[in-house]
Amino acid sequence: MASDYRYTGALEMQHRTRKERRFDETEHDLPDFSGTISPITSVLSTKDKIYDVLSYLGQKNPLPRPVTSEDTVWLLDNTAYRNEKTGKWEAEYVAAAFSQHSSCAVIDAVSAIAKKIELEESDPAYSTIEERLRPFVQDIKPGTQVKALYAGEKAMKLGPGGRNGISSDIQKLPDSKDGALLVPSYAEVPKGANGLLEMKTFYAKPEGWSVISDIDDTIKVTQTSDPIGILRTTFFDTPQVIAGMPELYRYIQSLIKDTSPWFYLSASPYNLYPFLRDFRQRNYPHGTIVLRDSSLMSIPGLLTTLTLGTEDYKVDRMEKINSWLPKRKMICIGDSTQSDPEAYGEVYRKYPNWVKVILIRKVEDIAAIGIEAKNEPERFEKAFKGVPRDVWHVFTNPAECNQIIQQARQKSSKDVPYELLYWPSIPGRGEFVRLALEEAGAEYTDTAHMEKGIDQVLAQISEENTGDFNNPPPLAPPILRHGDLVISQTPNILLYLGSCLGLVPSSEDDSDGVYRVNALALTALDGLSNEVHDCHHPVATSLYYEDQKEEAVKKSKDFVQNRLPKFLGYFERVLQSRASGDGPWLYGGQLTYADLVLFQCIDGTKFAFRKAMAAAEYSGKYVHVFQLYDAVKERPKIQEYLASDRRQDYSMGIYRYYPELDLEDDKVPATTAGVHAVGA
Repeated sequence: MASDYRYTGALEMQHRTRKERRFDETEHDLPDFSGTISPITSVLSTKDKIYDVLSYLGQKNPLPRPVTSEDTVWLLDNTAYRNEKTGKWEAEYVAAAFSQHSSCAVIDAVSAIAKKIELEESDPAYSTIEERLRPFVQDIKPGTQVKALYAGEKAMKLGPGGRNGISSDIQKLPDSKDGALLVPSYAEVPKGANGLLEMKTFYAKPEGWSVISDIDDTIKVTQTSDPIGILRTTFFDTPQVIAGMPELYRYIQSLIKDTSPWFYLSASPYNLYPFLRDFRQRNYPHGTIVLRDSSLMSIPGLLTTLTLGTEDYKVDRMEKINSWLPKRKMICIGDSTQSDPEAYGEVYRKYPNWVKVILIRKVEDIAAIGIEAKNEPERFEKAFKGVPRDVWHVFTNPAECNQIIQQARQKSSKDVPYELLYWPSIPGRGEFVRLALEEAGAEYTDTAHMEKGIDQVLAQISEENTGDFNNPPPLAPPILRHGDLVISQTPNILLYLGSCLGLVPSSEDDSDGVYRVNALALTALDGLSNEVHDCHHPVATSLYYEDQKEEAVKKSKDFVQNRLPKFLGYFERVLQSRASGDGPWLYGGQLTYADLVLFQCIDGTKFAFRKAMAAAEYSGKYVHVFQLYDAVKERPKIQEYLASDRRQDYSMGIYRYYPELDLEDDKVPATTAGVHAVGA
């Protein structure tokens, strides 16, 4: 069982750190309002007392408290996912409600923190402590129900919240309009109420990559192993990023696409949400911040939540994320100061097909790490017991992770469908790619058959597309997207697919065979695709055919009399060569993508030059060429494809039929034989 591997040393190190860094002494001197303020006092009205008592019922509260003009409301950014059973979108909405006022002695709390971090009251930054402390001293409003509008349209009721003033609801959502990744929701509150009144919902499809990142000492300097360090970085210092981490996260995002959801998982209480949200917005990709579902009117409680029980908490939250997005490939990033290694190791052992990469930042600052034992190799070996060594990595320089992420992306790229981006209604050069995918039985999508698929093509070739760290922008379709790899140019795509789909000789048997196959495909594309296109557009592709018809007739005559026999004759020689091997194929006695290319070239040329191709076949000069054509056409998967709606009719692409260009080679006896089974 996975639980057999739990590394109890994590908790031991937490207690050792607290003891050696004197957390208890620091906590003893800090104000704790949670136990001194009773929500039911003589100053509460009868109605408020009823609201407070009913808040113990949580979601079953029959009389929730409404938001008033003197309240603070927070709506937290979230992530929408498709329910596996219903297939419908839904998301967890979290809201928090506080009073704008405090019944605590705020000045005493500010003074206590300032004293601990050795800040004089006359210091101009003294007010910073009061500002950041406010969410810890505002009175909690238990049992509050928050009304909100999804996208400004769909009304939602969130809550009522529990004793901690926090509510959590699973809300059913519609599809996002126009495929938007981020959709806003707004709190409906009376005038005077304040807080985080707008949130954003990120729509995450079921599959693809995702990132779970710790916050404290992974991407933000917190010094979680030092109580004074926590106080300084939380209530006084300007928030600082961990050097190199913003650049790493931008690199990761460039590899895994903007459609990948990010989760920032911290052991901090919800009181710090506005502070951490602002930090994330300024430095890192958008993502859902997941915090402990407690709202503490306690400064000692802050130190406790950051230093105790973090492993169980983080495992629990990652299990929730797994329930939302079980088919995603997760990148988990943390550090060595707390229990990230143990938590990530535990989650991998439970969901080995879910977690693909674990990155642990080795924190070498003793103020942050607390005790050196946290960085010992034995600690990581125990934490990652049962986890493959190529999955988890410990790093000191974030730049080390670039290659790790790149290799992981490449390793898993074959686990996702191919995506072909090409024009709708035109078979064109996209057909060469389709034939390879169809013959191999590969799973793929095709924008030619997708609603608004043309928008994807236009976005790729837009002048505004500058590509990413690894993929330059393509000039024109066809474009193939496989995982995070984006490539263009027909022969280049086929060269890639040849190895992926087994449409080239094995590199073990014939290490140079792929280049010979590629040369044959390039020759067919040059002579029986590009030149056929130039017959109807010999002057300029920007001109209409009617504006160059005279030149087109001349070009077609030369093609029929000289170029067509040249290329058909060449492939006839290839098919009779020893390198062709046994069977009807061009190379090595096996079907390769070059055979599929030649098939499509013959089929298209038979459509455009019907008389010339019928005469060529009738002549008996190119028997092996037409035998190859028939052999490809009779392959079961190709046969099924040609008869399906996926195969598009020839139209205004490369292969076009104009009667005036349908000439016969006067060197070949004329024939009345029909066209030999023109393809789609």
